[in-house]
Amino acid sequence: MSARCPVTRRRGEVLREAVFEAALAEIAENGLRGASMDRIARRAGTGKSALYRRWANVRALALDVFITTMEENLPSPGADTGSLRGDLLAALATLAQHLDGDLGIVLRELIGEGAHDPALSAEFQNRFGHDKEAELAAMLSRAMARGEIPVHPVDPVVMQVPAAMVVHQLVLTGRAPSADELEHIIDAIVLPLLRQPSTV
Repeated sequence: MSARCPVTRRRGEVLREAVFEAALAEIAENGLRGASMDRIARRAGTGKSALYRRWANVRALALDVFITTMEENLPSPGADTGSLRGDLLAALATLAQHLDGDLGIVLRELIGEGAHDPALSAEFQNRFGHDKEAELAAMLSRAMARGEIPVHPVDPVVMQVPAAMVVHQLVLTGRAPSADELEHIIDAIVLPLLRQPSTV
């Protein structure tokens, strides 16, 4: 049974946080197709009209919840640990941490929907994927300047590997990689690929 909260007048950041928390709980409990804007509004203690003013449907809300949460919590583009390994580990550890829970369920649901909804996949890529690729490119440029990897164009497929490995395990097992597994992904797979001569 879904939680019911009294309707209160909230606006701005306070309302958004309440809606995001309610959406995460609702989708985790009922899936993307089984979730409803009405129940999300009740969980958040607000009116349904407040949701529809910003989001057309549950899928649009779910996409916003995932992208906004990731943008607010992943290391900033300028974050620099001093080494490529440290930068990769910081980014992947934060990603894995936030995917181990309701947000991971939301991502799995979005992936499932995107399999037969190209528009949803395209919006996800436009709003999130391209920015993350640009941030990874900046991270690799710093590593090249430090002499950690060869100075040459990086294969775009290789650039997808770090996050893809995390999401792959999430989809297959329902959990994000552990700290030891992340270190293995970086040390045994990602860094060796980046240190190879360019094939582009």
